[in-house]
Amino acid sequence: MKALYMVLRGRKDVPDGGTAVRHAGESTTILVALLVASLVEIVAVEFLVPWATVRWILLVLSICGIFWLLSYIAALITRPHVVGPENLLLRNGTGLSLTFPLAAVRTVRAERKGNHERQVAVVGETLNIAAGDTTTVFVELDPPQEFDGQLIRGVRFHADDPRAAVRLLARTSAPAPEPPRPPSSAR
Repeated sequence: MKALYMVLRGRKDVPDGGTAVRHAGESTTILVALLVASLVEIVAVEFLVPWATVRWILLVLSICGIFWLLSYIAALITRPHVVGPENLLLRNGTGLSLTFPLAAVRTVRAERKGNHERQVAVVGETLNIAAGDTTTVFVELDPPQEFDGQLIRGVRFHADDPRAAVRLLARTSAPAPEPPRPPSSAR
């Protein structure tokens, strides 16, 4: 419900000092299509179901489903991933919010990968946070971070603009330059 209010106000849940990384684009398209299908279903039920009591029950269930869909779409839009001054915050709706220190980010690259079986899953030593079944950014972590009792060495997540997300992460998580080494003597 808070997400619907935030969408109507044009606000996003981005902590101070953070930069939003949008991830709702791919999922929102599918969910809006489902929303339109739900509206068509309401009309179809009115014509196809002859019993008034059953029509009312189905109408209430359909309205609840539409409200849930609108809330989920709003949560995806208002709760983007965030690159903050010290952390990478990865989200998926209201059900997932994970923080990784930027100091642990070793490499980051745009890498589209599909066919993830679940939206959030650990495969090997990599945490996948997919939109639909797709991730577009890979982040290598060193030292490994803990997620759900497992050590992970990488995170894949979806960003609507993966190149911009990679540039942002590379800029904010760049390790401090090593001090210059004295020249070695030539033999």
